[in-house]
Amino acid sequence: MKNVIIFTSQTCPSCKIAKNFLFQNKIQFEQKDISVDAKARAELNRRSISGVPTFLIGTEYVTGFNPSKILKLIDHRVVECKKCSTKMRVPTNKGILKIKCTHCVHEFNVDTQI
Repeated sequence: MKNVIIFTSQTCPSCKIAKNFLFQNKIQFEQKDISVDAKARAELNRRSISGVPTFLIGTEYVTGFNPSKILKLIDHRVVECKKCSTKMRVPTNKGILKIKCTHCVHEFNVDTQI
């Protein structure tokens, strides 16, 4: 499954909206704040990217908040075990999957169609 990184800054209102979008769509992500993370800022500069939010999804960059493009590139969602609340990543568009919790081994079905 593809990793998702969102590059943000503390003063960016669109970044807050973008992070909320990821949470609402149950997408696991890592945040890199370019206003405090010099390496993250340098990474965007190397690629001549000057705007945030910028998403790195697998190997593809998306600059700006483009929900439809983001959802097309992302291949997972986060589900929570109803028994112990452990969160796990599952692939999307695979139909109904039987999931076994990695913590308590509870089994449950998840519909992965978007």
